[in-house]
Amino acid sequence: MMRKVLSILLLVFTLTAFVGLSVYLAYDYFHENLENINLTIARNGEDGFVDYDETREMILKICDTVNNNQIYMIPVDSVVNRLKANPWTMNVDAEINLKSVLDIEITECNPIMRVYNNKGKSVYLDSEGNVFPTNNDYVMRLIVGNGDLSFPSDMYGNVNDEIYEKTDLPEMFLLMKEVLADDYSRCCVKQIYKNKKKNYIFSLNNTNIIVIFGDVNNIKEKLAKMQDFFDKMQGNPELDKYKEINLNYRNQVVCTKK
Repeated sequence: MMRKVLSILLLVFTLTAFVGLSVYLAYDYFHENLENINLTIARNGEDGFVDYDETREMILKICDTVNNNQIYMIPVDSVVNRLKANPWTMNVDAEINLKSVLDIEITECNPIMRVYNNKGKSVYLDSEGNVFPTNNDYVMRLIVGNGDLSFPSDMYGNVNDEIYEKTDLPEMFLLMKEVLADDYSRCCVKQIYKNKKKNYIFSLNNTNIIVIFGDVNNIKEKLAKMQDFFDKMQGNPELDKYKEINLNYRNQVVCTKK
C-alpha cells in the first residue's frame, strides 16, 4: 500500500515538475526578442506580382518591431490576414521558429493566360480558372484571348462562379486551356480572337496565316487537324499563298488564298 502511495506521489511530483518546466520554457521563449523576419515568395521566376521589398516593409510595420520586439507581442495572424488580402496571393504560411525568426512563405498566383473583354479591360487566369487582376508594374507574356467578349474585369474569383456563368469567360477559358494542353498548339498559337459571329480565330507564331477555328465543339479533333495540315505543308511553297485556313469542315481543311 505504502509503495503504491509513494509511486502515485512520485508520478504527481514528476508531472508537476514537467508542467512547471514547460511553463517556464514557454514563458522564457515568448519573452525573447524577435531576431529576424525571413520572407520567401514561391513563384516561377525572380520577378512577379508581389514586390519583395514592399511586402517585407509592410510586415515590419504590422509587427512594429521597434516597439513590440518580444515574440508574444508579434501579431502573426494580422500579418497572415494582410498578406492574404493581396489579390495575387494564393496562400500564406507564417510561424516563429525556435531560433526566434518569423518565417513567412507567400505562394503567388501562376496565371497561364490573359483575356481581354470588349471594353479593353483584361484579367489573368490560372490553370484552375481562378481570376486575377492585371498589374501595370509586372506584365506576363502569355497566350492572349480577346474580341467580342463580355465579362466583368473588376470582380475576381473563379470562372465557374455565378458572376461569370452567363459571360463569355468560361468558354474562352475552356478553349484556351485545351490549346495550352496540346503540345503543338501550345507552341504555335499566340492569340485567340472571338468575332461577332461567335467564331474563334487563331493567330499563330511564325506565320501570317489565320486559322478559323469556329465554335468550341470538337476542340481536340480540330487541333489535331490543324497540326496535321501544317505538318504536311511544312516546306511547301504553296503555303505562302494562303491567307487563312478553316477547320470547320468535317475531315478537311479549307484554304483561302491571298
